[in-house]
Amino acid sequence: MKRTILHLLLLAALTGSSATGQLLNCASQPAASKLVCEFPFSTGVLANAAALGASSSASANGVASAQTVATSINIGIATQLSQLPLASASAGTIEVYNAGVPETFNNLGPILTDRAQVIGKGKVFVGATASQYVFTKIDGIPLSSLTFSYSQNAVSQGSVISTTYTSESTALSFRMNQLVSVATVGLSNKVDLSVIVPVERVSLGASTANSVSYVQNAGSSTAIGPAKNPNIYAAGTASGIGDIAINGKGVLWSGERATFSGGLTVRTPTGDDLNFLGSGAWGFNLHVLYSYLAKVSPHAEIGYQWNTTTELNNPSLTFGKNQSLPGGMQYDFGADWAAAKRVTVAADVLGSQYLNTPIYLPTNSAPISVATSATATPTSQELKSSTVENSTYTISNLSAGVKIDPVRNLVLSGNVLVQLIDNGLHARPTPLVGISYKF
Repeated sequence: MKRTILHLLLLAALTGSSATGQLLNCASQPAASKLVCEFPFSTGVLANAAALGASSSASANGVASAQTVATSINIGIATQLSQLPLASASAGTIEVYNAGVPETFNNLGPILTDRAQVIGKGKVFVGATASQYVFTKIDGIPLSSLTFSYSQNAVSQGSVISTTYTSESTALSFRMNQLVSVATVGLSNKVDLSVIVPVERVSLGASTANSVSYVQNAGSSTAIGPAKNPNIYAAGTASGIGDIAINGKGVLWSGERATFSGGLTVRTPTGDDLNFLGSGAWGFNLHVLYSYLAKVSPHAEIGYQWNTTTELNNPSLTFGKNQSLPGGMQYDFGADWAAAKRVTVAADVLGSQYLNTPIYLPTNSAPISVATSATATPTSQELKSSTVENSTYTISNLSAGVKIDPVRNLVLSGNVLVQLIDNGLHARPTPLVGISYKF
């Protein structure tokens, strides 16, 4: 399949299942029936490969190049979906001691980030948030206008009899509904343990249009065309549990109002990566946090994300050559303001770095000589296409919302997440609603 195809697919697979040593191949089961292959099947590359004799290594070149391009899309999807911001375990009021005198703050804390304070020994926090991500771009290119081209050979009795050059434009529609449940237990007055369980529904539609082909017979230097190919559409949905994460947080130093903590989040590959419900990789995020409690409470966090290998990242399409899911530095900073006794306004900037990540790049194919007929004058023509290049980039988001405390320790929240930079997989402003309780 096409390089662009798997590139787009992997980007959509940010929430995946356990990585295996197998090679992702959309031309055969079990991958062929998964969402990760919707984009390849929406194009004509697989059907053309079968018709032209794709069992030959020569005629399989188009399939392999398409799958390599698709890897960049898959990686973009997998990395970002596996690291989406999650609601924090902070609910209710906070009591601190000022010169030995207890003082209660009605600040309900941040929404999509954590604060350094723990909930306390024997305390339990439970919460759930719901959000919908609608993705519109990849690496700055609209998902509605992804272009690529490929060539395939027709084989007869082991010999190439013709080469078909195809240029296509694909529109990808991709969204994810996510329900995240969080449970936190205070193991001591300095240590919390949290379990985060996402349940997701992913929908993907891919339509290929403006597909034209040029056929060059063996022994000829000119390809004849264009011949218009039919439009193709493929769509599917998948639902299930995503990558479950376990987070431990411990207080390193605490004053009357300021607190420093350290934490480790382990992401498990429990989601089905081939259905965009998981990353297919283990993840480890070591981080430190700072919070200062007041009516306006600033907070900050910095950490580093490590990931293991995943079947979604194998640009060379070689068995046993799966590469790591990209990771890097992560940060957030912001403040929450106790605007009223039972109302807190929170705002944060969240950033994630992705090191040495395959990205999608529009390009043109090498020039070919084409003519409208065998007797027409040939001209040199480049076909619109795409390629893959490794790059390091950062994605920044602005989070802003409100928390309301209708009764003690029960908190309702509403939030909007806006991506500030057009890198990686880009979503339109994402709403979030949540409910939590601490007892």
